[in-house]
Amino acid sequence: MTEYDVIEYPHRPFAQLQPDRLAVLGTMFGMASPDPACCRVLELGCGSGGSLVPLAALHPGSSFLGIDLARTPVEQGRRRIDALGLANLRLEQMDVMAFPPEAGEFDYIIAHGLFSWVPEPVRESILRLCHRHLAPQGIACISYNTYPGCRIRQVFRDMMLFHTAQFDNPQDKIEQARSIVQLVAHGTQRQDAAHRLAREEAARLAGLSDSSLLHDDLSPVWQPFLFHEFVSLARGHGLQYVADSSYADMQAAGIPGDAASLLRTLATGDRIRYQQYLDYFRMRQFHRTLLCRDSVSLRREPDVSCMARFHFSAPLREVPSASGDVPAEAKSWRNDVNAVTVTTDNPAGLAALAAIAEAWPASRSFAELAGSACEREALCNILHAYYASGIIHVHAVPGSAGRVAGERPQVWRVARLEAGMTSSIPNLHLGTIELNDPSIRSLLQLFDGMRTRDELEAAVGGRDALQAILEEMVRKALLTA
Repeated sequence: MTEYDVIEYPHRPFAQLQPDRLAVLGTMFGMASPDPACCRVLELGCGSGGSLVPLAALHPGSSFLGIDLARTPVEQGRRRIDALGLANLRLEQMDVMAFPPEAGEFDYIIAHGLFSWVPEPVRESILRLCHRHLAPQGIACISYNTYPGCRIRQVFRDMMLFHTAQFDNPQDKIEQARSIVQLVAHGTQRQDAAHRLAREEAARLAGLSDSSLLHDDLSPVWQPFLFHEFVSLARGHGLQYVADSSYADMQAAGIPGDAASLLRTLATGDRIRYQQYLDYFRMRQFHRTLLCRDSVSLRREPDVSCMARFHFSAPLREVPSASGDVPAEAKSWRNDVNAVTVTTDNPAGLAALAAIAEAWPASRSFAELAGSACEREALCNILHAYYASGIIHVHAVPGSAGRVAGERPQVWRVARLEAGMTSSIPNLHLGTIELNDPSIRSLLQLFDGMRTRDELEAAVGGRDALQAILEEMVRKALLTA
């Protein structure tokens, strides 16, 4: 039995890890990315299927396999699979090092929250597995803790491990870990730089779930890497760096002064060296790195013209400009999920943002955003800039979220299932919604596509109440199309 059998890792999806997003990045850097709607996906360390269950429901034409060493979460995931009737997803209790060679090739391999928390032989096995089982144009996404930012976390991890060694019960370890960092942060009344860092760490730990603290910071194995070290490890197994799962994190936006000057000199050189210095300047703590076979011919620079092949979405709203020093025609748009704001007076850019905002939670294709043929190149550059800023999401396949509630409104069946449990609720973009009110969770069960609007009005307290609920569900991308 593992600690994951005792305290489950949070059951939730990660939007940045879905094949739809990975395919975009692979295509931009020269790959023939497999179609996310018709592909084979393997997840290593799948837990209870927080990522795979919603993916399998979204893409019935794809097949999914998840493996995990802990039996309890796998069994919990299987119950979800049975409840949803997912024939295209299998979860297996299995050691990564025992993965069968005859399992064949996968278009996407995901290993999130695993690599930095397993011994070196298992890490080597993960990379060997990726090389052995990736399809010729397949993409692996591996997450891991990163230096230099984790040097600071390591100081407090050492304190927590020393202090909690005297406790056997996992819950006691969790409480005592928070306690010792709080004591260091606030118990000495010192105001030096080290204790300011301690207060920041105490605040970070206070925001972590118990399971995240236990399985991440208190894990027996906790091995961060410099980015270039990880890339070298992957290269030793016939794999090469493609991109980071967050395209915005690959950009130098927001880094001014002499650091920006150095990055500009590196921009035309070695991509790995560039990203490593970017990590130094950001004191980065975590990476989600995309890899492919070293036989694939990659572009050094992203192909911006690929924007014409994609779909775009974002929960945007127009907001007042933060600065008065902008042209009178300029407008500001804000992404309500990540708080990224863009201000522009470019007519094509403003039209694109307005159209994407109006379409949410559905996506817009490039063709729906494009005007005359002569504007296509300009629009590609504009959309690429928005993607690089993080204000919009870019998709290889169109979304399936509903914009208008029908006569029998239906909340996505995966969201309804999770609403009946204690986990986060996934939406149709694989974001998560936290609902702590049991009455609201119960309310979601009513929207199963079987009840008419009249029946729902009677259940929720009238037409106005129902309309408000439906509008909120649309905004949160919970209603099916």
